[in-house]
Amino acid sequence: MDLDTECLPLGHIQTYFNIKKSIEHDADWLMKRAGLSVSNPDEIMSSITGLDLAAIRERAGILGSDEDVVGKFVSTRQVLSVVSEVIDELDMSYLGLPLGNLMTVSHHGMAGLAAVTQPTLWDCGQAVVRYCQELFPALEMGITIEDELGWFSIDENVSLAPITHFFVELNFVSFYNIFRDLVGNDPSLMPIRVELAYPEPEWGHIYRRYFACPVVFDCVQNRIIGRADLVKHELPLANRLMAMTAEKSLFENIPTRAMRFLPLRVRRLLVRYYGAFPSLEKAATELGMSGRTMRRKLADDGTSYQQELDFVRQKFSREYFARGGESITELAHLLGFADSSAFAKAFRRWTGSSPREYLENIRKPK
Repeated sequence: MDLDTECLPLGHIQTYFNIKKSIEHDADWLMKRAGLSVSNPDEIMSSITGLDLAAIRERAGILGSDEDVVGKFVSTRQVLSVVSEVIDELDMSYLGLPLGNLMTVSHHGMAGLAAVTQPTLWDCGQAVVRYCQELFPALEMGITIEDELGWFSIDENVSLAPITHFFVELNFVSFYNIFRDLVGNDPSLMPIRVELAYPEPEWGHIYRRYFACPVVFDCVQNRIIGRADLVKHELPLANRLMAMTAEKSLFENIPTRAMRFLPLRVRRLLVRYYGAFPSLEKAATELGMSGRTMRRKLADDGTSYQQELDFVRQKFSREYFARGGESITELAHLLGFADSSAFAKAFRRWTGSSPREYLENIRKPK
């Protein structure tokens, strides 16, 4: 996918656009104090902050009312345009942090309800990963368990620069707070570390207000790390029937198209074949088409099988090093390269540094 692919369901994105929902508790107080009397969310935001959300959406090419969203899709570029303008208008580069802090389970709609009514934290996490694939495919969420540690991660499927931090901040703070509620605010069960894959911004010190654990920047991946045994933790709101009903309602009311988008289907197929990537022809067969058809369709989407394979290989490389792996020869073999020299050449093309230089950099004390 690219920035202009219209695969983000507007019904879901509207949750983030309608900031009034996140400040409704303060809005009444502010309006009374200012002597304001307004009737709709956009008027409230305009009166309190000076923001005209309707105009901002229109400038991004997102037309229609808040109710006119079913079956409509927007592109990542349009979302970036709206978020960037809101950040600039409010002069709040750190907007993702307070906005995420205000986003409770209810703000995530049926996706939130379906997630927190799963039987265990593992099931909850898997549901979140699955919903992200459909509702916001610009991001790739994942859960990894290794030895005594486990982590929830966020990667980009397309570049969200220069405001990548906004989407990581918003989701990490919101999920951190929801996690805290699910484990009863027990300090022994809370995450032990937050790692972020970008340099510390000017507002880096503000992060410590939202996470009761060390926050480290310039890491190989965005992830919240905790105890691996927590995946078995039973959720207080567990209700299989409610979870199934909420998920059914979610996708009935918010049609999605991400899983019909070929580049993402190719990536997810390649992930399943980690260590023995299939040929283009074999991958095409698994996806129900000829190799020629897949080449054409991928080209229509501005990509190729090799580009998608490189994306997955690069992602696996970073994860391998993040988990403490150091054997370049082993990694080259796992990723299907003829030798370590071929892998090193590809790795430099992806990252701008050799595998050894990359390793030395991430092993430096933070």
